[in-house]
Amino acid sequence: MNKVTRYIPIGVIFFVLLSCSAFPSARVEEPSGKQEARVFWVLDGSMSTESAEMFLERYLLPTSLAAMLWTEFTLQGNEVRFDTQGGYRVVRKQRVLTEPIGAYVVHGYDLIIDVTRPSGAPPAAGSRAQSADSYVVRFSYPESADSGSGSTPKAVQPSGVLPQPLQQALLAGIREDGRTSGKARVQLIEYLGSGRFRATVLVGD
Repeated sequence: MNKVTRYIPIGVIFFVLLSCSAFPSARVEEPSGKQEARVFWVLDGSMSTESAEMFLERYLLPTSLAAMLWTEFTLQGNEVRFDTQGGYRVVRKQRVLTEPIGAYVVHGYDLIIDVTRPSGAPPAAGSRAQSADSYVVRFSYPESADSGSGSTPKAVQPSGVLPQPLQQALLAGIREDGRTSGKARVQLIEYLGSGRFRATVLVGD
């Protein structure tokens, strides 16, 4: 994706995920190299294995992985605007985890991603990464959305759509940093079991 602009409410971590092409043809991309990543998604446990795989492939995978690329952000009132430069292609995908957590299931995948950047843009591993501040953030998913933990009630959540770990991590890192604009990306995300996650987020100017 050459440039992905997203508006995400700060107060409600609830994402409407739309399908998008990884590489629109309007702009020339330059290869930046392959990267390995272990990534996690949380889906409604009532979905069959086949439905979960299709939902992830069509909707979550094309949008969630943008959080691992350098992303410009700007706080605008109660929203965060994200503009992601560059794109990626998933070269290899292997399921490594399927763990129920109450009404939901955590799906983990090992990915090899071929990352690209817009023509003429600086390398992703350049000065941005060196000058960024690093934050370790933690968050968890309750066993059910109506468990009294303050989550969005299950009745108003579309089936299969939940706030996903990569987006949660990116927002948590931005909040921890405190600046109103800059660049950020999720460097690493780990699943600790029982619905608990830990992630390293880089934030810079």
